[in-house]
Amino acid sequence: MKKVMILEDQKDSRDALLHIVKSVDESAKIFAVGRANSAYSIAMEHSIDLFLIDIILRPEKRGGDQSGAEFAQNIRMIERYKFTPMIFVTSLYDTKMHLYSSLHCYQFIEKPFDQDKVAEIIRGAMAYQTESDRSRMLFYRTGGLLEAITIGDIVYAESRSHQLRVITVKEEIQIPYRTCKEFLRELDSEDFLQCNRSTIVNRNFIKKIDPVNRYIYLEERPETLEIGSIMKREFLNSLRSI
Repeated sequence: MKKVMILEDQKDSRDALLHIVKSVDESAKIFAVGRANSAYSIAMEHSIDLFLIDIILRPEKRGGDQSGAEFAQNIRMIERYKFTPMIFVTSLYDTKMHLYSSLHCYQFIEKPFDQDKVAEIIRGAMAYQTESDRSRMLFYRTGGLLEAITIGDIVYAESRSHQLRVITVKEEIQIPYRTCKEFLRELDSEDFLQCNRSTIVNRNFIKKIDPVNRYIYLEERPETLEIGSIMKREFLNSLRSI
């Protein structure tokens, strides 16, 4: 499921863009906001696959916000968004060449919108494969030190006695006072699914599933994971929908 950010302060334009994105991909999760500060908070909490950004945002009466171009510049400074497609919404031709070179703009769309043309541009941008979640790093503290886990290396994680046991392809890591729910939110990746109340599994390491006996068999690992009876239907449906 693609995640799309629309930063546009004019509600009519924002709604029009939302409608066009939905026409391209009904399954897309869309965050449509009018202020750069709100957009930035969402971008930190989620992994956005495509940004549609109005270059000129009307300033707040009390200040404190930024232009769309400034927002794009700040987002580009974040490692995971270094090459994420950005489509700029503009009616100012003079800004184009500068933004193309400095912010790696994917394309421009001009107001008023040509729906078919905009849909074609968005479709192309959404097909672009951004840096995979698998290469992202997750940071945690242990023994007073800041450690890192490559998300793609996580096979599964399970919560036991107020400890989160994270199994990667290389090692086993204990993270204190972290619940499965919290960890799943931090991962922010469609690759990870909760199969029972205390276990999260990376679908890329699932070898096969026994739905009758509710077992998950993993690639190159001897242990099996159990699918919770209450979560069985939701888990299997989530696996099929990806």
